[in-house]
Amino acid sequence: MLREKRAASVVLFAVAACGTSDGQAPWVPCEPVPGATTKMFRDITAASGVDFAYATDGIEAGALAVADLDGDNQPEIIAASRNGGFQIFKNLGGLRFEKQDSGIEQDLVATAIAAADFDNDGDIDLVIAEANVTEVFQNRGNGTFDRIATLADTGTTEQILPVDLNNDGILDLYFSNYDLYSLSRTTNRVFMGGPQLTFAHAVDVGAGFTWATTALDIDGDGDRDLYVANDTLLPDFGGTSTTQSSLRGDLLLRNDGVDANGVPQFTDIAGELGMNAPRSSMGGSLADFDGDGMLDLFVTNWGAKKIFSGGATYTDIAPSLGLADPRRIDSKCPADSSDPACLYMSWSAAPGDFDLDGNEDVIIANGETELDHPVPMTLYMRDGPNAYGQVTPELACMDARTVLAEDLDGDGDQDLVVSPKAGALLVIENQTTPTATNWLQVALRGSTSNRDGIGAIITLHTTRGSTQIRAIGAGGVLEGSPRARAYFGLGNDTVERVDVAWPSGKQSTVTSPRGTMTVDEN
Repeated sequence: MLREKRAASVVLFAVAACGTSDGQAPWVPCEPVPGATTKMFRDITAASGVDFAYATDGIEAGALAVADLDGDNQPEIIAASRNGGFQIFKNLGGLRFEKQDSGIEQDLVATAIAAADFDNDGDIDLVIAEANVTEVFQNRGNGTFDRIATLADTGTTEQILPVDLNNDGILDLYFSNYDLYSLSRTTNRVFMGGPQLTFAHAVDVGAGFTWATTALDIDGDGDRDLYVANDTLLPDFGGTSTTQSSLRGDLLLRNDGVDANGVPQFTDIAGELGMNAPRSSMGGSLADFDGDGMLDLFVTNWGAKKIFSGGATYTDIAPSLGLADPRRIDSKCPADSSDPACLYMSWSAAPGDFDLDGNEDVIIANGETELDHPVPMTLYMRDGPNAYGQVTPELACMDARTVLAEDLDGDGDQDLVVSPKAGALLVIENQTTPTATNWLQVALRGSTSNRDGIGAIITLHTTRGSTQIRAIGAGGVLEGSPRARAYFGLGNDTVERVDVAWPSGKQSTVTSPRGTMTVDEN
């Protein structure tokens, strides 16, 4: 059972392990649950050549990233364990991978990875958090690396968010920190990026037990604000709760620009927008869940998920879309259960149009709340204007933490890479059959903006007048670093044009795009 105990100012929080810890034995089958199932996904880990085991002494998992490190347009998988172990798996094509000697020591102990082009030279660098220090690795241009800097006193880090906070075209770092036993290490830190992969500690901002942070432009002024997902260790059964917590709830840090010394200034406006109620938030993903052409914020939680759709205040629209869904229902958990162990512990979410029908879906990595009660991943599919329906992917159960949805084999649909708390890293194939016209992928190449276009908004317009919108590099995934690319499913639609709003304020338009394309900043 998940247990919570407070004594003085100390919080103890324990979750029993699930599945295997050696990465060799298969995960246990899931108990059938009510509702539809799908064979859309297939676990291909054994055949893929990816052989990596996570291990941990706590509730946290290790680190995971997906990025094209060697410039061949095939993304690599980068994994690191909390108890030691680092490996890059080179993508050979056809969902086959092999271990690569990267120049980074394989016994590295790491908690989070950020993969981005930090020096704007056209290849992906790595920033890797260890115990209160962070290492900066520069790509030699071929997917191997040199350590060029060590950042001291970065905290107990669960996510590193690459974000350009001052719009100078150089990515900065926001460290989301979580340490139940050290309040000083739960203060989040900002390191401002400079030339040649240099970073300087600028300010500490955002207190709380933070799992992950999302970059978004909440006020439409062109800079990146920060949604900070804080864990208050409270279960959420849905509806209006009067439960209070002594721990800091979620923050929404409005970016107020930089002062005379170049230090970014922030104001927390979560309270005035109605977004700071105490909950066990794990992270936030940006997508247009209600199909209105505007980005919403999906917050994973212990219990009811949240989707904030906004204006003067932000409203939770997850219940109306069928996405709140706090309870798991099976032989141990009846529909009316009031046991917190029967709530989904949703650690991370990956939005994506997995069946390429033109509607945004979302898959969620859930963690275990009770020993010998394995938990499935949950998939929510949307069909046109209708609300979402829960569909159970026929995958084994695990105590999952991070899920990244990326096209690993270049066939047009998004596959999955999943890290558990402990046990084998999973590679999962999307078995949808794409056609030449029902998908589009967009990568960006910035010039005034950062090279990856992180912070850009891409809007797709179809010939029948519908739109889809994607945010590049918003983050919000604990311990994970997604690829900076936009994926679109088209169904039977035809694309008229794609508009890119760059962080610099520039605009780009491409007419009649198709397949995989790169858009250059004008």
